[in-house]
Amino acid sequence: PGDMVKVKNINPEGHTRLPRYVRGKKGVVYRYYGVHDFDDSRSQGLGDCPQPLYNVMFSANELWGSNASTRDALHIDMWESYLEREQK
Repeated sequence: PGDMVKVKNINPEGHTRLPRYVRGKKGVVYRYYGVHDFDDSRSQGLGDCPQPLYNVMFSANELWGSNASTRDALHIDMWESYLEREQK
């Protein structure tokens, strides 16, 4: 928790749980849930492919621009393969 991350801007074929509106956006890891079966790989018949799962907090400004409230944030559960470390 507390690590700065950036969501990869990926467009995989088939199913993904990665919302388009967070692709390329920066957030902060809020919670670590441990390792779980990766839903994207399971939906493609590739097996469980366990990986870490995190809750990432995004400021409303980061997602929707300067007109969004500076007090609001959105939390999204994200797989490690969706994320890359961001420099502070």
